[in-house]
Amino acid sequence: MEYIEYTPENLNKISNLIVNNLSLELLPKKWYQRNLTNPKFGHCHNASGCLYKVFGPKSVSLQRAIDDEGIYHWWIKDKSGMIIDLTVEQYTSTGRLPPHDKGEKAGLLGFEYKNRVMKLYDKVMFEYKGNLNIFELSE
Repeated sequence: MEYIEYTPENLNKISNLIVNNLSLELLPKKWYQRNLTNPKFGHCHNASGCLYKVFGPKSVSLQRAIDDEGIYHWWIKDKSGMIIDLTVEQYTSTGRLPPHDKGEKAGLLGFEYKNRVMKLYDKVMFEYKGNLNIFELSE
């Protein structure tokens, strides 16, 4: 797999693309109702898994911990130790703290969870690459 260079500019651009492409279709049905009032809820594995797939294990690691409700929360930590949590608002918007202090390195979940991450990854990379050459006809 080819990874994108991990730079502040690329991190910002990819992060924005990921957040802008989070949608209900990427969630297990059990999270739909709660996501309607807390739009980042349920997307932590998708968003973090996508960032991990974009930048790769030499630049970032996937982290997780159980939160105060007994639910796993996922985020990224870069090699400098910086926490990158694209869905932290699911906590801060309700006055809660994410469980970053209990984080452990983890791998992507499999099955449908991985399929959702890859669906998001495909959308993000399509937009990142600017859709160039895909619709061009050769003369």
